[in-house]
Amino acid sequence: MKQPLMRDQAPVASILLGETLVKKVPDSFPVSGNNPCPFLRALVSAGKLSDDREPLEKVATVIVATASAGDGNPELPSSAIIGIGMVANGLGPLALINTMRHGLRLNALRGGPLDKKGVGSGILDSHGAVDAKELARLRKFAKKKASGDGSSELGLGLAELRSYMDANFERAAGRRRCIDRTLMIGEWPVLLKVMGKEGPAGRYLSLRDVEELFSNRRFPERMNMRLLAK
Repeated sequence: MKQPLMRDQAPVASILLGETLVKKVPDSFPVSGNNPCPFLRALVSAGKLSDDREPLEKVATVIVATASAGDGNPELPSSAIIGIGMVANGLGPLALINTMRHGLRLNALRGGPLDKKGVGSGILDSHGAVDAKELARLRKFAKKKASGDGSSELGLGLAELRSYMDANFERAAGRRRCIDRTLMIGEWPVLLKVMGKEGPAGRYLSLRDVEELFSNRRFPERMNMRLLAK
């Protein structure tokens, strides 16, 4: 019977050149549709985190290290990340104990207490696929932003993100929870802090960077280069 591969034994394409065996590491790893967080999906895709279970301490360490590669070296509190991860798979006593002892299941976040269950951007559907219409809708909230190098691009500052989150919450009337609007604060503003660019008018999220994160599960290249340099 074929044994399943462990995370550090990810499938590779092997090419025999003379007596030298060259192993090609995949450009990206598969990500479960039950992981609805674009930031975590990018970390799994990059091989930084497993698509299954990871210790809370490791999840926090990887997130903090990745965030620090953003413009201005943003800092995220490790303790807060651990606290959020503690309840992400369930609030019941058994679920909490299981998460503490065995780690966070990144492929079992959908449907959990922190999942807004469709009361959000809707960019990722219930299978983790990108909804092109919802991604195009995000573009309507973006405005032309000047970057630090003098160029300009479409982006979303805090004001645009607030309008976007308010609109998402408003359209979900009848099926939303009060907590859902609060949960949004832990998503888009945090992405702004981590992935944002500094411009003359303040920090903003590049629309292109956001599209890359959702569609290709990749962080901005400037962040990837800084991570490689560490």
